[in-house]
Amino acid sequence: MSDHQNPAGELSPAERRLSEPLDQLRASPPSATPELIGRIIRQARWQRAIRGPLVLVGAVASAFADGLGLLMRRSAGRR
Repeated sequence: MSDHQNPAGELSPAERRLSEPLDQLRASPPSATPELIGRIIRQARWQRAIRGPLVLVGAVASAFADGLGLLMRRSAGRR
């Protein structure tokens, strides 16, 4: 929906299909209960806390797999 892609301001068929539901959502946005807000905040905190260790485990596993691949390639070259 950016002007630089469509200087005439016309909507594409996909944008036209999407504009009605978005207009309805703008007219009456959903409301969140305090319980839902608390649950979302707890989930975000938990995910932020676990992200670092998971990234580290992924990096170690990737390095291990790369090293194993290099060793397998070297041993296949000796035959």
